[in-house]
Amino acid sequence: MNTDSIADARPSVACLSGRRVVDVLNQLDVRSVLLDNPTPLDLACKVDVPLDIDLEDWDAAEAALRRLHADRPLDAVFSVYDAHLPLASYLAARLGTRGLDLQAALACHDKIRMRMVLASGGVRVPDHLPAADPADAAAAARRLGLPAVPVVVKKATGSGGRGSMLCRSPEDVTRAVEVLGPAPLLVERAVDGPEYAVQSITSDGSTEVVGILAQHVGPGPRQAETGYDFPSGLGPERESEVASFVTRALAVLGFDHAVSHTQIRLTEDGPVLINVAARPPGGRLCAATERISGIDLTRAAAEIALGAPVTREAPTATRVLYRCVTSDSPGTAWYDLDGVDAPAVTLDVEPGDSVRSVDDPLGGSYGRIVVYGDDPAELESRYRAIFESLRLHVEPDHQQVMLP
Repeated sequence: MNTDSIADARPSVACLSGRRVVDVLNQLDVRSVLLDNPTPLDLACKVDVPLDIDLEDWDAAEAALRRLHADRPLDAVFSVYDAHLPLASYLAARLGTRGLDLQAALACHDKIRMRMVLASGGVRVPDHLPAADPADAAAAARRLGLPAVPVVVKKATGSGGRGSMLCRSPEDVTRAVEVLGPAPLLVERAVDGPEYAVQSITSDGSTEVVGILAQHVGPGPRQAETGYDFPSGLGPERESEVASFVTRALAVLGFDHAVSHTQIRLTEDGPVLINVAARPPGGRLCAATERISGIDLTRAAAEIALGAPVTREAPTATRVLYRCVTSDSPGTAWYDLDGVDAPAVTLDVEPGDSVRSVDDPLGGSYGRIVVYGDDPAELESRYRAIFESLRLHVEPDHQQVMLP
């Protein structure tokens, strides 16, 4: 008999990779099992059971976790990374523990499946066609109306971001296939209308929307995120409509235990769902959501997995101005951090690093400036002061970086 397992009465949870998750689990004082390949040494020292396993080998992962589960039962299995969500849900289902419903995880991983499930449940999604063979993308685009109407070509599996491109011509589609292939693709009509990022928590099938932010995107073809604003600018009735739409969409997908980051576009006919990720948002958006809602979505993901109440603190800001650092031309980025309000700035490149332009299919942002407060004029003034003090510029063409 294992007397250690009898003495340790803490809840037990397995997570699939995640540096921030490990810190959260330590704060929650739970017995933690970390599956990674390989497990970083510093994280191995922070968890109770580090488990080096090939996360592409589901049978091996199940066998290893099942042995641990037999000796010391697990209460939950979860992940906050797109690539590992299906495996985490599969392991939870196989072991009979709490975790995101497997069908929901699979739908979030496969955009074609997601749209089929949502459409069959009466949730509006873009008109779309699958291209299991990337060579079929051009024909799918023509059937959807290209070139009279633009289309978006996406990787059928995985997360958003670099996995999608806006196409206005057959030549754009050819380029998209070159960049995104040879994986299966999804082709859909581009949806006009402002975009919103909706953060929510779902526990035991009950969803609560904790934040709706206006989302800004670049000119394409990648349409990279360029910023967010809170409040969203929507009136109470429209915000209620968006919240109800997302809540219904998650129910149709089968969400039971998870946090989610949902992107929608608001058209004249109402919301259209663009994507659902069963995880906290990336970048500084998770921190921004915590400031405006009092909920740390990474901590909430662990608490929901364990069936524990979600920790709620008092919000510390009523407004967020979040801008991504981008460039309108490729080149070498230069900036100066001396005297800059450091907590407000995150830069992903060092001075002298090469950057792509925001409209490059492989480009996007290389940093973020995020300010909080209660007065919109003060936020704009602080943002401008920080931006100007950074002296951001891109050589060799010496064009100033472009922020929305």
